[in-house]
Amino acid sequence: MMKPNIDFKRLKAYVQANGSYSLVVKGDSIEVHFSPNFPEAIPHLPDNLPVEHIMYGKVENGIVYFYRFETISSFGTTYNDLTDDDPIMEWLKYI
Repeated sequence: MMKPNIDFKRLKAYVQANGSYSLVVKGDSIEVHFSPNFPEAIPHLPDNLPVEHIMYGKVENGIVYFYRFETISSFGTTYNDLTDDDPIMEWLKYI
């Protein structure tokens, strides 16, 4: 099974160019943090409060393989363990 993945250099370049994202690197573990803080997102957020999405991955041979998608909101923390070609990670295809 192939987890959602992307070339690590492409991911780093994308995160550096996009202020809504940040990258945390801990050895071969990666966290991509995303907070949809643009005005058109606000009405869709729970209680109109900020939401943070965190995507967890591992780097293997220069490729990041994501295995978990977590959401932190006013409702608490929820997560999905990612499966092959998970639609929640569709955005990787556009980088």
